[in-house]
Amino acid sequence: MDETLTTWTPSCNGSVRVELSGHRTTSDSGALLLREALDSSGVIEELEDNLVDPRHPLRIRHSLASQIRTLVLQRAMGWIDLSDTDTLRRDPLWQLACSDARGMTPLVQDRPSQATLSRLLTCLGHNDNIDAVHEGLLRLVAWRLTSLKNGERPKQLTLDIDGLPIEVHGHQGGSAYHGLYGTRIYSPLVAAGRLVGRNWRHGRRPAARGQRRPRRER
Repeated sequence: MDETLTTWTPSCNGSVRVELSGHRTTSDSGALLLREALDSSGVIEELEDNLVDPRHPLRIRHSLASQIRTLVLQRAMGWIDLSDTDTLRRDPLWQLACSDARGMTPLVQDRPSQATLSRLLTCLGHNDNIDAVHEGLLRLVAWRLTSLKNGERPKQLTLDIDGLPIEVHGHQGGSAYHGLYGTRIYSPLVAAGRLVGRNWRHGRRPAARGQRRPRRER
């Protein structure tokens, strides 16, 4: 008996067909679904509009949108090391999922390299861009919460505020040896319950010290 297979076409590229079958051609097809979610949230476009890009316009090969999309999708799919970028660089699925272009054009384009994404992280950390990154994160959280309630804003939200140790290998500014973890760390403060914020802190800070009172919307 023949089996009927359902195909799905992502809105970012009408030339792509995703088909469910017994053949395993890639383990990262979920990147296309995540791309669909990112496009629906509008967060990538908002970041591109509000971030300060120090690059010379005539030397830009990869838009901020495609770079941010690459960084977010790779980490969401478990490729958390920037060195993974070179491993995936010529994977057709990743080219389609991260590119601004439509049709088959992404297949003949290079993806951002590890060095390019490293420069992006430096750019996002500039004082001119911190607020834009934070606002983009809040927009993504708001979109997620309203999507779960059919477009309605939740009346209450519980946040879990705690420190998050990030091990470093060196003596980067702001890092410090922490006796509890037995290594040198950063100790950012994270507000979770759908991640909604962070506050960068010195590596010796206790777990939850340094939180601010929440801002109540009227």
